[in-house]
Amino acid sequence: MKSLRLFILIAGLGHIFLPSRAEVVIPLPIESLATNAQLIVRGTVLSTTVLRDPEGRIYTRVDLAIAEIWKGLLATNRFTIVHGGGVLGEERSEVSGQASYEVGEEVVTFLQFNSRGEGVSIGLAQGKFQVWQDPVTGESLAQNRFHGRQSLPTGLIAGPASPAHPIVPRLTVQELRQRVDGGAR
Repeated sequence: MKSLRLFILIAGLGHIFLPSRAEVVIPLPIESLATNAQLIVRGTVLSTTVLRDPEGRIYTRVDLAIAEIWKGLLATNRFTIVHGGGVLGEERSEVSGQASYEVGEEVVTFLQFNSRGEGVSIGLAQGKFQVWQDPVTGESLAQNRFHGRQSLPTGLIAGPASPAHPIVPRLTVQELRQRVDGGAR
């Protein structure tokens, strides 16, 4: 009995001293993303570069080739997005819920400008939609963590919906653009 009490005491103290992590994200509707964005663009990731700022923080710089501007103005067809975190040499820094960008990836991104005129995704990963072509229909589809979903390869069946994995309807890029136009007014 004493050993059980000691175990419970140690386990309880461990929760006090050990770091814990929880992520609670309230999904933003597409219309809210559009309303709050200063710039909404569709483009392709050209490069990603991980750097350190003057305060020593690690961040990633993402360079985009802009194909379409859905909201806002740009003087060029290139634009830079920045976000916290990245891998610099042997050092790794992560920001929970942050968007990640891959070279060659097509995206639609909802942005605000920082003090240097660089783009910052609204709502972390919520402000970034991955774009791809449906191999069967040829439609351009979009998705992020809360909106749209990727089609499963032939033969795979999605499991039942749950609060952690709800079934989210497909989202075409055309539908996304219509919702942006409705929210950006």
